[in-house]
Amino acid sequence: MKKKANRLIKRKNLILEINKQGIKRINTEALDEIEKLLTIQIREIIKNLKQEIIINGRKTLKKEDIKNALKKGVKEKEYSNWEI
Repeated sequence: MKKKANRLIKRKNLILEINKQGIKRINTEALDEIEKLLTIQIREIIKNLKQEIIINGRKTLKKEDIKNALKKGVKEKEYSNWEI
């Protein structure tokens, strides 16, 4: 019996989106790598969202928190390669 994998994004939906973008075929190893990278990115975004609501002293996540967290994440990546 096949074991069900716990994934954030269903593989079928990911393949459909890849096909929409013009990629006809994809290797299973490449698909696994994409899933791993997306999971890492989503966890980073969620971590930034949690920090944002803690800073604002709220328990409820709002739309503006998402915008602020995404801007903050982009700025951190821009300057992460700089050495002082």
